[in-house]
Amino acid sequence: MGAYSNPDTYIDTQTSQSYQRLQDTISGSFAKVAESYSARQKEIRTQLEENAKQIKANDMKSQEYAFSLYKDIAKASAADPTVNWGKTYEPLIKRAVEIRSGMLNNTLEDKQAAMKELGEIEASVDNVVGSIATLSAVGTTVLGAKAKGVKTQGGAASSNSPSIDAALGVLTQGLPGKKEFYFKDNDPKRIMLKVSDEKGNVLQEFDAEQIKKLSKGEGVYRVIPNQIAEFDKLKSTNSTIFETIPVKPGEKGDPMPTGKVTADYLTKQNGKPKVIVNKTKAPDGTEVTTYTQEVNIKAIREDDNFNTTIRAQAVGLLDSNQSGAIDFYNDIMSDPKGRWKGTGFSFEPNKPLDEEGKKKFIEDYKEYYINTQIPPTQPLLKPDPDQVAFVEQAEKPGKTKEDKEDKKDKKESIESIAKRIGDTKLGDIAEFTYNGRKVAYDGGNFIVERTAGLKDLVFKTKKDVINYLKQGGTSKPQP
Repeated sequence: MGAYSNPDTYIDTQTSQSYQRLQDTISGSFAKVAESYSARQKEIRTQLEENAKQIKANDMKSQEYAFSLYKDIAKASAADPTVNWGKTYEPLIKRAVEIRSGMLNNTLEDKQAAMKELGEIEASVDNVVGSIATLSAVGTTVLGAKAKGVKTQGGAASSNSPSIDAALGVLTQGLPGKKEFYFKDNDPKRIMLKVSDEKGNVLQEFDAEQIKKLSKGEGVYRVIPNQIAEFDKLKSTNSTIFETIPVKPGEKGDPMPTGKVTADYLTKQNGKPKVIVNKTKAPDGTEVTTYTQEVNIKAIREDDNFNTTIRAQAVGLLDSNQSGAIDFYNDIMSDPKGRWKGTGFSFEPNKPLDEEGKKKFIEDYKEYYINTQIPPTQPLLKPDPDQVAFVEQAEKPGKTKEDKEDKKDKKESIESIAKRIGDTKLGDIAEFTYNGRKVAYDGGNFIVERTAGLKDLVFKTKKDVINYLKQGGTSKPQP
């Protein structure tokens, strides 16, 4: 065994240094990650704060936009405080703000559709003034028609239903109730008007087209067309028949009819205009002579240009306003007036005319015009004896006893009078004579006019009128 030697001891210093370096590396990496995370979080917080500020600013802009819309509506609707236009437009303005916010915040899915919808809403807001003007025109038209009454050109048609009449009464502020506009399905193009009575019961709803028609006297509330101006215009376009005054140089318009026909359309005798000599006596016994000329109605009725223009006028009324044409026929042409004996016929107010109905309207329209707008005679002041043919007006023969008896035999029966009284409607004008008594209907009441100092009799019922006529004699019993 050899001598003992102490072995060398190995001390590993490299491993611990490696671990240290690894720990330092790991610690440094975590520190960098933490630092990066902190920076990122700070960046996110900053971005969120900026976004919040932007959203708040955009929200403020949207609210300002809503305020501007409400302000425009308030300004536009100041002329008509009876309608709460702010409430009407509230759903649309809310939708407009949603679209505006989406535009500012870039959150819209379909920008093009949203922009189109916003444009329609803004256009509707801009049209408040137009809606108020139309509503005002409705009031003017309806009140004007009501003021003229029924059975009158330009007046209210007898075909109007009670519910429509009540709704228009509220709409024109004649009756208590409520009117409010709203948008159907929140569609800015579908504005509606709802009219209710004082208890909240809906009387009628009107859409925009109906309101527009109402302003013109058409549609659900019917106004009898006023053809007076059209009648004069027809005379102006037939100057060979009707005498007219030419328009002054520099002025616009149609020649003005004088109310007379031209010499070519006067009745002739021996080639000269026929002049009737009328001799009467004044209250002081003085003899008064006047002259009249007969109008050749037959020649006018057969004139080509007259027939063309009168037909065109009738067709024009049918095409532009058939319901109005029907009302004109039923309320104006059907009843007698002067020489016009009336047609005694009425069309169904709510049924469109077929070809036969249109033909009848056109033919009767022509005859109505001839009998109401063309006088059978016209006065002549100073006839030239060399230019006219004089005809003495024959005296009317006195009535004989036989004539009086014949008339007595043909007097109207009480049954016929009772039927006429029963058929009388509000607005009619009529007289009823029987047994020496006469009762008048003034459109609203049956009355008997009394002498000065005595109060007129006013009957309460139609039965009272009939009983009064049956009694006869000169007594004046109270009905």
